Amino acid sequence: MAEGIQPEHLNDEPLGRVLDKLYYPGLTEIFIRVPLSAADRFGVKMDSFHLDSS
Repeated sequence: MAEGIQPEHLNDEPLGRVLDKLYYPGLTEIFIRVPLSAADRFGVKMDSFHLDSS
């Protein structure tokens, strides 16, 4: 287990809170921004990049 993470941190309550925080801004927005940010960071050319956010 990673340093600083205790078994009690891995239960449904924290996971539910994170999922709620992800849901409210809009999952589509998140699913688009994360891979685009990763592509930018790792220098992936946009002409060879396919993103299906459906």
